[in-house]
Amino acid sequence: MAELQKSYVRQHYIPQFILKNFCYDQSKEKVFFFKVGENEYSSELVSNVFMEKHLYSTAENSVEIEESLARFEADIAPIFKKFSQDSEISLTFAEDEHLRIFLSLLAFRAANTRDQFGNMSDLSKALYSRSSDDTDMKDLWLKNVHLLSQHRTIKEILTDPEVSSPLKIFIDREFSAFYMCLLERRGNVDFHISDCYPVVMNGEAELNGKVINLPIYYFYPISDSRIIVLVTNYIKDVQRSLAYLDCDKMLKGPKRSFDSMHLLFRPARVYASEVEWINEMIIKNAKVGIVVKDLVRCSNYL
Repeated sequence: MAELQKSYVRQHYIPQFILKNFCYDQSKEKVFFFKVGENEYSSELVSNVFMEKHLYSTAENSVEIEESLARFEADIAPIFKKFSQDSEISLTFAEDEHLRIFLSLLAFRAANTRDQFGNMSDLSKALYSRSSDDTDMKDLWLKNVHLLSQHRTIKEILTDPEVSSPLKIFIDREFSAFYMCLLERRGNVDFHISDCYPVVMNGEAELNGKVINLPIYYFYPISDSRIIVLVTNYIKDVQRSLAYLDCDKMLKGPKRSFDSMHLLFRPARVYASEVEWINEMIIKNAKVGIVVKDLVRCSNYL
């Protein structure tokens, strides 16, 4: 047990199976890392980036949450491999649901989400904690990370009385109000990845005669060449200048297979200007740093 606990000192909020797609060496151990606020890059071991020591550890158990996250990552890694490599990805409806929950978990398990919990207003605390004002919000965040890591269906999450109600609403909205697509870069610029994962882009849309502000995209880079995007179902109502990407040509959701038992995803091509626009948001939202695979194919914003 002592060796197991020692191996969990470095706990990644972006799984290493994703980060390894950005390694520049054949053994997939090293990345080019640009630290925020510095102009020079460094070569870093992938095990040392986008992690914190004992991020998911508790005084009672230093390995339970990390092990639960690792089990979910092991379940989902083959699906990510398909999205990283295949020209057509076929998922069962159960696999699609697992992936969507995992994407929500990636957003929630991030260190910056923990920090947001630590700085919540009294009103937000009351909504999440449903108890006294002395609730440790970071402990509550960690408890919900653990709970989400154990669930594989939306129904399980929504019926679990221990999962905080605002989190249920968030995940249910992401699942019902967004569709998933896959973009593949063309041209001479790669996708980058930062500690802000996913990057969320907000914009205005007109619904029922009212202008509202809502998330338009969630960007999840999964390799230097591909990125998963969650797109609002209301994308057609978003101004073209804000939507930026060509929804008709590029942002196409999955199709059903002929037997209606699977969802089929094909990567849509995006070119240098679109990749640069996405990279710009990734870079601007980074708080720790940015990882790139190829220094020659870096964004102009670095």
